[in-house]
Amino acid sequence: MDSSDYPSLPNLAKLHTRLYVDNLRVEKTVDSQLNGIDRLLAATIAEDWETVAEVSRYLAQLAPDGTNSAVVHNALQLCAEFGSEGASPTKRPKHLNTLLDACRAARKSWRTS
Repeated sequence: MDSSDYPSLPNLAKLHTRLYVDNLRVEKTVDSQLNGIDRLLAATIAEDWETVAEVSRYLAQLAPDGTNSAVVHNALQLCAEFGSEGASPTKRPKHLNTLLDACRAARKSWRTS
């Protein structure tokens, strides 16, 4: 244990390595979420409701945190809509707009941070 006011060089090197690894993990997670959001937006424009349902399931399985909790919540609602009886894959789901709004807000916050 380094009890001085400033960490020793070996401890500082360990801390730097840990920070680097954590940063890579966070970047990978955010990039995968952004890819899902981009796929959702593209599928919506193309009116490809099967892909919208697939991406919604992916987004609903994310671990909610401070930046994506609205995305996860709205994706769960959209999944429930797709899973309900009588839901037609040929028409625009009613919860899609709220999910798209949440995705836009999350994407904006991730790209500006």
